[in-house]
Amino acid sequence: MMKKTMTMLLTAAMILSMSVTAFAAEAKYSVSVDDDLLTVNNGETKATYQLEDSKLSLSKSNDGGIALSFRTEDEGGKKVTLGEQKDVSISGDIDYLNISQTLDKDYTIQLDEDADIKELYSDGNAQIKVDGEISRAYLSSSGAKLTANNGSDVEVVYAKNKNSVKGLLSHRVKSYVEPPKIESVSSNYDYDRYYYYDGRYYRRSDSDLGVSNVYDRGSSVRFYCDVSGATVRWNGEKIGTTTKGTNTFDVGPNRYWDDKLTISKDGYETDTIYLGDYYDDYHYYSYRDGVRYWRVY
Repeated sequence: MMKKTMTMLLTAAMILSMSVTAFAAEAKYSVSVDDDLLTVNNGETKATYQLEDSKLSLSKSNDGGIALSFRTEDEGGKKVTLGEQKDVSISGDIDYLNISQTLDKDYTIQLDEDADIKELYSDGNAQIKVDGEISRAYLSSSGAKLTANNGSDVEVVYAKNKNSVKGLLSHRVKSYVEPPKIESVSSNYDYDRYYYYDGRYYRRSDSDLGVSNVYDRGSSVRFYCDVSGATVRWNGEKIGTTTKGTNTFDVGPNRYWDDKLTISKDGYETDTIYLGDYYDDYHYYSYRDGVRYWRVY
């Protein structure tokens, strides 16, 4: 009788232990935005941030989970990791949501029923499941999958692979086109700040040389320049001269926080851009003492 009672107690203890472990494993972070107040919550831990603007970026964290990047009013750019989870639910009003190419088909982005996304851009293969609203979505990867569930409201999706979009009428799914480029996540999304040239949209630049659309690709840097013949230096060493239009320069694989790109020409104000460590995320400009600094977002 005693042995039977002990066995039953041990069994109950094991079941309780497994239940607690299972609950802990299911405690996943969710992300919500309410009037530019960002909340990251997993039921046990809660953090809030006052956003400078409601633009978010999702990428792969160092431990293989999901990292969330954004800008705050007080601290500027921030990146937080959401543990090792490979799926995340998002809700609230968001002007721009970027999903990095580092998030592959093993990752799932769930847009809850009260999510209202103005612009969604994904260049990865993450699965996007929609219960809320999206005004415009751009899927630049043919492997990206977007599913609009019953009750969702998706106005239009521009997709490289239209067959990867499910749950929408055909007139809402269009062939992929490049979205207007947002050079700064801290700037207001304003179409008046863009101009159309040679089949592409470009942001109107405050640079005297007309430098805009700078893209850090790790081992190379690409940017648009209105002026030809400007000298381009990487950390003080000349690496070439510009042509009018899009320019691409190799900068090597070894990157540092104080990497500096300088573009200069007699008669023009020199453009100096500090490019931080490369993390393969969405990027933005911030200004400090009249110099443009490139930061990871």
